[in-house]
Parts: sequence; C-alpha cells; structure tokens
Amino acid sequence: MKITVLTDDKVKNRRLLAEHGLSLFIEYKDCNILFDTGQSDVYIQNANALQFDLNKTDFIVLSHGHYDHCGGIYCFPGLKNIPKIYLQKSAVKQKYAINSDGKTYREIGIPWCADDYDITFINGNKKISDDIALLGNIPSTVEFEEISKGLFIKNGNEISADMMTDEQVLVFDTEKGLIVFLGCSHPGIINCLHYTLKQFPGKKIDTVVAGMHLDNVNPLRLQLTIQQLTNLGIRKVYPLHCTGICAISEMKKILGEKCGILYAGDSVEI
Repeated sequence: MKITVLTDDKVKNRRLLAEHGLSLFIEYKDCNILFDTGQSDVYIQNANALQFDLNKTDFIVLSHGHYDHCGGIYCFPGLKNIPKIYLQKSAVKQKYAINSDGKTYREIGIPWCADDYDITFINGNKKISDDIALLGNIPSTVEFEEISKGLFIKNGNEISADMMTDEQVLVFDTEKGLIVFLGCSHPGIINCLHYTLKQFPGKKIDTVVAGMHLDNVNPLRLQLTIQQLTNLGIRKVYPLHCTGICAISEMKKILGEKCGILYAGDSVEI
C-alpha cells in the first residue's frame, strides 16, 4: 500500500499548498482510492505539482459530510467521468457549527447537490471488496470520549445536536493487520477503533491514518487517548488534519517512532 497526502492543514514543500482539510490517495493492490477531497481544488493543484494522475482513481470515499472533506468534489478532473462515491446516507443532512457568539450558526455541510453525482449511499457497514470495508453508525462506548461539541443538523425548522452518525471508517484487512483511515474521528478516535476491532474479531490494528479532532481537548482526554493507542498495540499512527499541532506534538513525544508526521505532498508505503 502507498498513501499520498494531497491535502492537509500543514505543508513544508514550497511548491505545494495547504488548507484546513484532508485528502489522501491510497494505492492498494490494483485499486486506487481517493479518500476525501479537502474543501477546494488544493488537492488537484498538489497532485499536478507532484505529477500525480488523479484520473486513475477507481472510486472515492468521503469520510463525512463536512465541507473540508467533501468540498473539492466539484473540482475533480474530468468531472463528467467522476468515479463512484461512497458516502453515509446521513451525510447529506444540513450541517451547521455554532459561532463564537453562542447564538448564531454557520453552514459547514456538503456544498454540492448529491443528485449530480454517482453516489452509493450507505447506512452503516458495507464491504467494498473481500478486504476493504466501510464502517458507519459508530456507537459511543468509551467513557472519556464524547461527540464533537458545537456541531448541529437541521431537520425542517429545528436545529439539534449532530451525533455524527455519518462518520465512516475505511478499513483494509491485510496480512499485516488492519489499516484504518478516518477523516475527523468525530465519534472519538478510540470509539472508532474499538468498533473496528469488533467488526474484525481476532484481528489487530497495524496502522491508523486519521484526523482525530483532538485540538483543544482537555489534557486528560488527550493522555487517555494516547494511552489507549499504546494499549491497542498499534504499530504506526499518522495523526493528520484536525488532530491539532499540540496533540500531534504530545503523541510524538510519548509514542516516539510509532507516531509518524506527514505533511501535504508526503507519501508513505506500508
């Protein structure tokens, strides 16, 4: 497997761009998967700078229905021939975040019409192939984790808390173990990993590549998260995007070589 970071919040290469978002290109056996598209055409500009051909994409997985993971769809090369998209059904709901005044909201959902694309909607879990699966509707089972606060959905004229049932895990069942991808881990990264292990009894997680939404969490939750990552015996963790620079630094300090640091434009082979 080869993983290339096309979009992330951080970049070192002067030829490339960064934005608040995530996009990964995953080459696995004879399958090429685009995992998220950031919020704009940054992933395409970076792919072009890297002389990377996005037209070889077999299908697209969108991790959840937020603009910084789905927005770039409308920029995909050869838009008329855009590949099949896998998306949880609840991702198309109107999504909002509360503003700093605590009273008003801003829209953060998918900025395009789902009817315009070839989308396979999923409600829960789905096997894409013998060794690739998508997992959704992740339950809350870990005491110290909670669904990301400040996120809402709109049903009719009512706005209620978004429980982020649309967040989905992309899992590869390999000989080395499970390789897990997450966009933001809104239900909690450890919740997501525990649920993944439950769906693959007897398996171990080899690698986690994920935005973990740990920016500004309290220190206890961060330490408990890192301890759980250690307890699960994961060989390598690559924290990206919304994990937050402080959380990534703490992970690196404690996990050492088990924690890999990636920037936009970086590739890693497993």
